[in-house]
Amino acid sequence: MVKVDLITGFLGAGKTTFIRKYADYFIRKGQKINIIENEFGNVSVDSIILKDEACDITQLSGGCMCCTAKVAFQNMLLDMSAGGYDRILVEPSGIYDVDEFFEIMLTEPVKDCCEIGSILTIADARFDDKLSDEAQYIMFSQLLCTGKLIMSKTQTADEAMQNATLHRLNQIIKDRGSSRVFGDDVCRKDWDDLTDDDFESFASCGYQLIEHEREFMQHGRVFAARVMAHLCAGENDLRERIQKLLSDPSYGNILRVKGHIADTDGNWYEINCSLDGFYIRPSNVKKGLFIVIGQDLEEDAVQNAFIPRGRK
Repeated sequence: MVKVDLITGFLGAGKTTFIRKYADYFIRKGQKINIIENEFGNVSVDSIILKDEACDITQLSGGCMCCTAKVAFQNMLLDMSAGGYDRILVEPSGIYDVDEFFEIMLTEPVKDCCEIGSILTIADARFDDKLSDEAQYIMFSQLLCTGKLIMSKTQTADEAMQNATLHRLNQIIKDRGSSRVFGDDVCRKDWDDLTDDDFESFASCGYQLIEHEREFMQHGRVFAARVMAHLCAGENDLRERIQKLLSDPSYGNILRVKGHIADTDGNWYEINCSLDGFYIRPSNVKKGLFIVIGQDLEEDAVQNAFIPRGRK
């Protein structure tokens, strides 16, 4: 029976970066793995970032696998169960409701061929608390049943900031009536310092199944994604455009910008930006697609935030 690990976390937490390291651990052990990559949009941007891993990667695009792509996710698991995999690593979109994972994994026919391995939740150590109630519920679902909470980007946050983040996360859980509290059990290590013993502990940490009051939402109505193939005028121009996009409410409540973009001179950049972090670097990947995710998106304004192709 193949084990299925869920690596979850809100938009921009660092799931893809973690999965690269986690997958490498299994590959070095000689295990055969498949990464299911789900994107809340029509194109999977993260699968491009993961393409160099020596494992199979399956894209699940066009919707969140807890609603519009739920059946497709179930069928993928059934197909992969006969593929000789030791482990399936699932990276859902950042707005994934973990209750839906249990609904798939603990029902027929999936439970006859797949079992839950570990649920790992990634949380940015520099947590931004300016989130909507809907976004906080998503984080609640990701935190409540995790086998291990792993902080990302701890090298950029001192102990006081990490403690403040942990307090906010515990408050999100408490506000929805649960008594679960995270403390010394949280992994705060710099990810460059993670050892095989750490990864083995993640792989065996399991999960918790805790009863709670569920809140149902139609993700496609609450959150929106816009896949774009626009341009910028250079790295500094790109940085200014994204900073404005994330801070100016006239675009809507922008939560995430990621993917690859070219400038008008043909240079390419990888972008990975959220309320908690800002990451832009030159890239050799010439896939001119990036995604903007948020709530109450002003479509025309977002389109005009970048340079349309064909215009210098």
